[in-house]
Amino acid sequence: MSCGVLHFRYNHVHILFTMGLSVSVSSAQMLDTQQGKAIFQKACIGCHYEGGNVLQPGATLTARDLERNGVATEENIFKITYYGKGRMPGFGEKCAPKGQCTFGPRLSDEDIHLLAEYVKSQADEGWPKLERT
Repeated sequence: MSCGVLHFRYNHVHILFTMGLSVSVSSAQMLDTQQGKAIFQKACIGCHYEGGNVLQPGATLTARDLERNGVATEENIFKITYYGKGRMPGFGEKCAPKGQCTFGPRLSDEDIHLLAEYVKSQADEGWPKLERT
């Protein structure tokens, strides 16, 4: 901290407070969050509305279930989204075997990274209500 400025990171968002109490959030971080949310709403919300799971109630996207199922990190969320597991299809461009992968559009690695970051942050925040876009 110097010159009356406090800078810290909260849930992957950089916040800058000055003596005048104005707030500046990193526009890149906000864009990543919005992109992750848009991808989630396009590819995931059908089964995982508000972090739930309509097909497998024990495999929700809550922090507790992610931890219990061994997918509590962004890296683990990326892997399961890319390759799929059980009833969840994989969305990665090079997902294999074919029967485990979505029949719909595939997601780029960057999109899956944004999605994993978004899911992790939502899980950490208790899946606050999503506004439909």
